[in-house]
Amino acid sequence: MDIVARQRELEAAGLAEADVDPDPLAQFDRWYREAFAAGVHQPEATILATADAHGRPSARHVLLKGVDHGFVFFTNYESAKARDLAANAVAALCFPWNQLSRQVRVSGSVERVGTDESDEYFASRPRGSQIGAWASLQSQVIPDRRWLDGR
Repeated sequence: MDIVARQRELEAAGLAEADVDPDPLAQFDRWYREAFAAGVHQPEATILATADAHGRPSARHVLLKGVDHGFVFFTNYESAKARDLAANAVAALCFPWNQLSRQVRVSGSVERVGTDESDEYFASRPRGSQIGAWASLQSQVIPDRRWLDGR
């Protein structure tokens, strides 16, 4: 079934409380798999909202990398979002599955995954992505592209 047909089907059916799993993670998993099956472009793409120590909000896209006891995403420990989370360990996610006329919002406390899980994820990234992460100064202004290429 194409996305437009699925969108019409979902809109016609509506959403009844009886159709929603009482376990929010189980419900998310069901909708997440449905988004993949329906061909939603990058259903793992989510908007991460944080606030710094002064309460100033910031939002950006990240990719969901897993769901176990919570939602897992990775970031450079020196990035602006990592600094926000270190100062104020709460965040919100929003999955905008517009093609399905659906969004999922999540909010709560945030904690770092263990070093082993972080290292395993970094090792799984393509080599060029690893080099880019090592060379770049996350969330900082750099002089120019030549400077970055030199690193």
